[in-house]
Amino acid sequence: MNLRKIVVYSEDRKAVCELASGAAGLADQVTAVVLGTEEDAREAARYCAQVVLVPKQEGKMAEEYVPAVEKIIREEDPVLVLMASTRRGKCAAGQLAARLDAGIVTEVSAVEPVSGDEVVLKKMVYGGAAVASLKAAKRPAFALVGAGFCEAAQLSRPGSVRMEEVSLGESRMTRTGVLPKTEERVNLTAAKRIVGVGRGVGAEEKIAALEELAEKIGAEMACSRPIAEGEKWMPKNRYLGVSGVVVKPDVYVACGISGQVQHMVGVNEARVIVAVNKDKNAPIFKHCDYGIVGDLNKVIPALTELL
Repeated sequence: MNLRKIVVYSEDRKAVCELASGAAGLADQVTAVVLGTEEDAREAARYCAQVVLVPKQEGKMAEEYVPAVEKIIREEDPVLVLMASTRRGKCAAGQLAARLDAGIVTEVSAVEPVSGDEVVLKKMVYGGAAVASLKAAKRPAFALVGAGFCEAAQLSRPGSVRMEEVSLGESRMTRTGVLPKTEERVNLTAAKRIVGVGRGVGAEEKIAALEELAEKIGAEMACSRPIAEGEKWMPKNRYLGVSGVVVKPDVYVACGISGQVQHMVGVNEARVIVAVNKDKNAPIFKHCDYGIVGDLNKVIPALTELL
């Protein structure tokens, strides 16, 4: 059973392509709304049969295009609007849902069509201990999904692109400047191998040994929530879990990670999970394919040398 129609929208080109690919398996019709340039629209058309381009104007902020996107959604009359769970995505989704008197669900982990005009949205609750199933009372429903929700797959031939004429009124917001992000860029969802750092590492300086292991096997570094938000030893964009990044690597090496459900939600689709922890009763050993009970300070250097 497929939905009648889904509209996907994001100010990020990569997110639009991924969302359009995921929506293609859920609906008979998918329309991608792209905020950007003609190049962005042509790229999105490689993943979606119908693309509507909202040209972005110099100096304007993404939030100023909400009325234009609202108009397109009203015209398309979708059952579901799928958006990326970015900061700007959340801001735009909240405004759009309010304007359209629609329901909105954040951190959606699964979309289940019930009929052509009904959909159930699922999300983790109670820190990942349970799954809530929510049915929208009004149409359209707005669903915000995180990175890794679906993978981008190109169409056999590009879709069509039409441009939406946009007239922006005087803004109530003024951009006073732009500062680059200081944190490093990382795309964990594309990583084939990942080494995860948990609180069991003990001290920030001991992360260097895990970095050597990651370098040896060509892996990206990631971490559990306490490392990013509690200790602040690693940036938040490397945090894996229910409210962080969801990944699907070939190999995930969990080092000093207890394996609470909040973390495992972000990594349970890894093909192989290797765990190293000195606590033989750690929950991670119930989820891993290979487990080593031992001191990280001895096990990791030994593994690195062998590799």
